[in-house]
Amino acid sequence: MKYIPIGSKQIAFVQYDDQSAQMHIQYHTGQTQVCTGVNEDQVQRLLQSDNPYDIMVRLTRVPQTAHQA
Repeated sequence: MKYIPIGSKQIAFVQYDDQSAQMHIQYHTGQTQVCTGVNEDQVQRLLQSDNPYDIMVRLTRVPQTAHQA
């Protein structure tokens, strides 16, 4: 899994698994969210963004790909 730094008060960290195309989002509250179907282009946009939190919000809004654990 690839660690993706996110400077956020809500998100503790994000990890991306390119084998399964899943993004694991760990919130400071302890909640974990898994987004499936995340491709490498989306990850690259996230890594290069001046505001990665906004991209995370867009990724987690897609109802068919976001699963909470």
